[in-house]
Amino acid sequence: MLTHPGYKFCFVLDKTSMFQIVSTNIRSGKQFTHHVKPLQIIWSKFPRYWNESNTVHLDDLSRNFALNLGNGLKCTAYYRKKRKKRSGSGSTSSSSSTNNGANDKELLGLGRFLELVATTEEVCDNFDRVDFQYWQDYVSGKREFRKKK
Repeated sequence: MLTHPGYKFCFVLDKTSMFQIVSTNIRSGKQFTHHVKPLQIIWSKFPRYWNESNTVHLDDLSRNFALNLGNGLKCTAYYRKKRKKRSGSGSTSSSSSTNNGANDKELLGLGRFLELVATTEEVCDNFDRVDFQYWQDYVSGKREFRKKK
């Protein structure tokens, strides 16, 4: 996907940029260690172009947003490779994941949402007025962006 001319990614932070932090589970109150993706790396290297007001962190693990909660947009995991699926008889057969590229409706919706954010005057220069957890509601028209004050 990174080399495909139809996609225009500005940055990709893979697991090599991640480090561990300790968080507290909201439900149990127990502490746990996990890795996070620090957007500050991008913001400090390119402060003229990127900051917390214009960066979206798209990830299938919400715990990766721990350092930048307001920038996180959770999506379904994407599997590029075919996965083995067990049939009822115990044998395995090769089948595509339900989230493969051909069947991926979420990716189309996310594309529409990001286009909407980029072209809506109220939010294109400041994502603070966007609640990313409701991205599907923005696309469907059930929710509107908060107006500038």
